[in-house]
Amino acid sequence: MKEKQKKIYGILYLIMLVLVSGMMLWMLLHYDGPNPAAEQAAEPISFEDGWVTADGSPVTLNRLTDLDFVEPNQPFSIYHTLPESLTDGVSFCFRSKNIYYTVYIDGNPVYDPYVPENVFYNETFGTRWNYIPLTAEDAGKEIELRITTVYNSSRTGLSYTYLASSASFILDTIQSKLVAFITCILILFVGVILMFADIPINMQSKKNHELLDLGLFAISIAIWCLTETNVLQFFIGDSRMLSVLSCCSLMLIPIPMVLYLDSAFGFRKRFVVPIISLLSFTCFAICTVLHCLKLVDYHDTLKVTHIMLGISAVVLFYTIIRHSLIKGKDTTKNIYRILRGIGLSSISIATGIDIYRFYRQIGSDSAMFVRIGLLIFIICYGTSSLEKTINAVRLGIQTEFVSQLAYRDGLTGIGNRTAFQEHLVNLEEQKDELESIGILMFDVNDLKFVNDYFGHHAGDTMLIQSANMIKEAFSPFNCDCYRIGGDEFAILISGADVKQRCEQGLESFRTFVDNYNQDPEKPFRISIAHGYSLYDPAENKKLMDVYQQADTHMYANKKWLKSQQPKMEELYSDKTTKLAT
Repeated sequence: MKEKQKKIYGILYLIMLVLVSGMMLWMLLHYDGPNPAAEQAAEPISFEDGWVTADGSPVTLNRLTDLDFVEPNQPFSIYHTLPESLTDGVSFCFRSKNIYYTVYIDGNPVYDPYVPENVFYNETFGTRWNYIPLTAEDAGKEIELRITTVYNSSRTGLSYTYLASSASFILDTIQSKLVAFITCILILFVGVILMFADIPINMQSKKNHELLDLGLFAISIAIWCLTETNVLQFFIGDSRMLSVLSCCSLMLIPIPMVLYLDSAFGFRKRFVVPIISLLSFTCFAICTVLHCLKLVDYHDTLKVTHIMLGISAVVLFYTIIRHSLIKGKDTTKNIYRILRGIGLSSISIATGIDIYRFYRQIGSDSAMFVRIGLLIFIICYGTSSLEKTINAVRLGIQTEFVSQLAYRDGLTGIGNRTAFQEHLVNLEEQKDELESIGILMFDVNDLKFVNDYFGHHAGDTMLIQSANMIKEAFSPFNCDCYRIGGDEFAILISGADVKQRCEQGLESFRTFVDNYNQDPEKPFRISIAHGYSLYDPAENKKLMDVYQQADTHMYANKKWLKSQQPKMEELYSDKTTKLAT
């Protein structure tokens, strides 16, 4: 099938899709009839107002801790009178948060919820939906709630208090939270997809777990947001477990966040990642020990968790600001940087807003803005970076094979001159973000002599041995080795402690060469001149200047070696014919 025909059929299908979507949207907006939830039973009757204490003082159900006499772990009662007429099938429905309670009608107990016990539970019962069946005989009677608060904090009490059938109440509540619930599921699904997408990306030689870190970050936030919607409480009876999950999922956020920022953007200060990660783990460990010893539970240490999230938000903002000020020559990369900045900003701002709402007791959904912010970020990220995953899956092994041919030296197996030049160009763009950059140059002496008197096979062996010694000496220092000419090699090192890594690598390199030459079984001596130079951001030099300086230092070392070592002709004066090794 011709490409032009495919495009025509694709356009026809797009027209069909737009028309169907338009029809569905029009019908949805113009439907004025009842919904299925509303047809299940009569309209729920609000039962929020009218509650009083024993002395007749009015009570605000969702702010029980505002009452002067309320103290943690001290029971008290509030009262209301049921309507004069009730029909069978009606229930007293409400959502409780961070309280223990029993329900009485005319002094008779009618509801005492099961409270599981475990070393891992919070002190609180968590958030729980409750449905106490009523009968026509209960009409006009006094209903009493005997309550024990656990914390002297915000968001303690009752809400969503209605007289309704339990089925219609559940349907109405889920319907009101459906968008939030679906958003959380979508974020959770995206997080899982990103984790799996990390696998084909990292089949390539350069390991970068950007997608894995982002996936874990999204999953951690999605789990917290799911628990905060309170929809899971309709399906999972253990509300105390969900309370623990809500607190712990917050503590799981900082580490994948900072790892993602490091993978995607990098930090000039190398201590940022270890400090945030170790601090986050330490907070989690201390809070968990205190929790399991029943000294202070996870809910009581939420302030510590929020401080940790605040520190992470500062790091997030710093990363956004620093990268928003960097402008490269590639317009596409600049657009991607802007999109990521918008996404990260939305998460930072949303986190601050929701923490403020939590302490000011504004609204019942503590994760509303974070959920929206993360969804915005996922969309922005998807448009800017997910194409790498698609390309990796599409190209697969073929991409890796072509990369090996294009960027690997066929004789030694290390990077070739093309790879070196591309890496140098990338470092030139990033040099202001890195602490330092080191360029090391190596030149193998006497290659012509070995080719002439021992054969070209021996010359190839000499180059392979030289490459192996250079590569092995610097392998512990996270750098890349290249063969940039017939007998010339180079190494690029970037990041922190570059000078120290260069010196240690050269020390190991000289030891390898000495050990090789001291072996009497070796057919010929190996002598390799070397030199290096460092990029200093304060000097504002180009990396090509650093490269030339390293080359100059290498030739100075080459001259010194020739003055100190005997010539190959003197060492192998008895070799008058070409030999093969």
